[in-house]
Amino acid sequence: MRPFFCSLALLLAFPALADAFNPTEIMQAVRDRDEGADRRSEVTLVQTMADGFVRERMLLMHEKEYGAERKSTLYFTAPSDTAGTGILMHSYAEAAAREDDQWLYLPALRKTRRIATNSKEGPFLGTDFSFADIERMRVADYQYTYRRSEELNGRPVHVIEATTADGLENPRTGYSRRLVYIDQERKLILRDEFFRGGRQIKTFEVLGVAEVEGYWTVTESLMSNLVEGGKTKLVRAQADYNLNLPDNDFTERALRNGIR
Repeated sequence: MRPFFCSLALLLAFPALADAFNPTEIMQAVRDRDEGADRRSEVTLVQTMADGFVRERMLLMHEKEYGAERKSTLYFTAPSDTAGTGILMHSYAEAAAREDDQWLYLPALRKTRRIATNSKEGPFLGTDFSFADIERMRVADYQYTYRRSEELNGRPVHVIEATTADGLENPRTGYSRRLVYIDQERKLILRDEFFRGGRQIKTFEVLGVAEVEGYWTVTESLMSNLVEGGKTKLVRAQADYNLNLPDNDFTERALRNGIR
């Protein structure tokens, strides 16, 4: 009889464990994690195609908080066929229920175009990240269920399932379900599994974390495309915080002129 009572005790304890954590509040804490007033990063994108071909691109990333809003500028510096390409993102307060704005500048065309909301599930400049993946997380995109607490790579994590209300694809992200692994102490997403129509299509993994100027910083991450077989690694070579970045770094003119 002892195994029966042990199993019964585990079944009774699991709901209590799940009830101890509010998954929506955990996701909000991830979204609102302190990352300083602003930050500058030097980033390398290393894309490996399904056939093994490797392509590298380097970029500068400036981000700045404006209360509950955030502005970001990504400016590619190498190689030559990508240099000068820029992306401007304006993430609005989630309570405003307003779609975030993104603009793309292509130097070959000398034009800036706004990225439509229904285009954000498409690949980010041909990589395995989508435009929606690089936006600030929107908690209201999904409903959340606390699944379990476990360890991932030696770190205690919350495992939270995110699903759309109707089970269909979220029109902004293109995902119908996610399984998110969150570092309980650092409030960082360490792993994210993306599903569409019941099939896992991508996996995001954090490969490196460092404390920089008092802020937990992802130094290396990987997005794997399980459908097409490619993968894209994001390597953050340098990060600096609270630099008092000028507001004109976050304008369409900055896309054309570049940032430093």
